[in-house]
Amino acid sequence: MIQLSVVFITRNQAWNVRRLVESVLSQSSPFLSIEIVLVDSASTDETVKIACEYPITVIALDADQRLTAAAGRHVGYQQATGRFILFLDGDMELYPGWLEQALNLLIENPQIAAITGTLIDRPKATPARHTLLTPLRSDPIIPKDIKHGGGAAIYRRSVLEEVGSFNPYLYSDEEPDLCIRIRHRGYRVVQLDHPIAMHYTDPDGQLSTLIARWRRRLYLGAGQNLRYHLWSEIFVPYLKERGFGLAPAAALLAGILCLVISLETHSPVWFGIWLFAFIAVLGLDTLRKRSLYRAVYSLLLRFLILDGTIKGFFMQPLTAENSPLRFAIIKMGEMSQERVV
Repeated sequence: MIQLSVVFITRNQAWNVRRLVESVLSQSSPFLSIEIVLVDSASTDETVKIACEYPITVIALDADQRLTAAAGRHVGYQQATGRFILFLDGDMELYPGWLEQALNLLIENPQIAAITGTLIDRPKATPARHTLLTPLRSDPIIPKDIKHGGGAAIYRRSVLEEVGSFNPYLYSDEEPDLCIRIRHRGYRVVQLDHPIAMHYTDPDGQLSTLIARWRRRLYLGAGQNLRYHLWSEIFVPYLKERGFGLAPAAALLAGILCLVISLETHSPVWFGIWLFAFIAVLGLDTLRKRSLYRAVYSLLLRFLILDGTIKGFFMQPLTAENSPLRFAIIKMGEMSQERVV
């Protein structure tokens, strides 16, 4: 059996795919057997063409269907055969030293089902060759239990077979959903205090980034999960951990109620009290963050998450029966169990 599978998910990331693939190839030599699977979501640039230059499996999802990161991970999991599966996004670069530590920990601790690490965010324009920000560590790293990982994490295949893989129909929040299911079965999800990857991305903390994520429907996942788990034993644990997007609804309902009372009584006092409280909360948050911009950013984020949670909940759930995933294998990888990389 292949020891390690690495699954990449990409979409229009020709600018980074070489750096991504080569970062894994350069670190795979200690492992007896490895396979790499790249799943592309209908890129219109040269992502697939560049990926085919390497000894990896390249899969293309059909464009005429719901394309999500979760769909790419799910298809990659289905095609991978490794005992352990490492997932990386197309805008990442595997950080030296993390993979060997994580594999050793998985082998020695059967109750650990998933391991992630810290991410180092860098601008997309960062050159291919750069100075690493964190010194490499050779000493054993103590794992810390966490609730869920992000887009970069390694999973034990046997556990994914037991609890199910990523839900391919989620627009977002697929990792928290999977990790809640994993922990609900008694397994551990841990993080190593060591970078797992460089993450080349748009600047965080900008209103334009929030709006772009909203337009890409990336705030729908929590609501979708609440709908999928509505009658299951996962619903309450998920609601406790990921239902925070509903919190602003209480403030909105209070505002609507105060407005109705003010209209009915022909007195602006009630709505004025609510408006004063709203401005006071925004002011206190501005003082705490020492920035009106950051306070407004936080407020907008909360309402976008609320909007996505409500919309996601009322979306019709999709299943493999009514919406099967369609894809084509563009190239089969040359790596196999018999090959020592």
